[in-house]
Amino acid sequence: MKNLNELINPNAVFLSISEVGKLFSPPISRQKLARLKKSGILPLKPVKIDKRVYYHKGKTIALIEQLCEINMNYDLNASL
Repeated sequence: MKNLNELINPNAVFLSISEVGKLFSPPISRQKLARLKKSGILPLKPVKIDKRVYYHKGKTIALIEQLCEINMNYDLNASL
């Protein structure tokens, strides 16, 4: 049986947490992303596929762009 996510949209593109970190310039670590998620600054919704966690590429990019538009002074390199 196929995964439920594949049945909903077989052309969906998913990113791992390390690939999400590489979308930032400069890239940020998995730990930094976890802190951003936990603090609510970057509300990513995970998708579990075979015990692995992924994120929808389109939704993730939209959240990152929204973060940059709302708070241009937010320094991703500063420690939380």
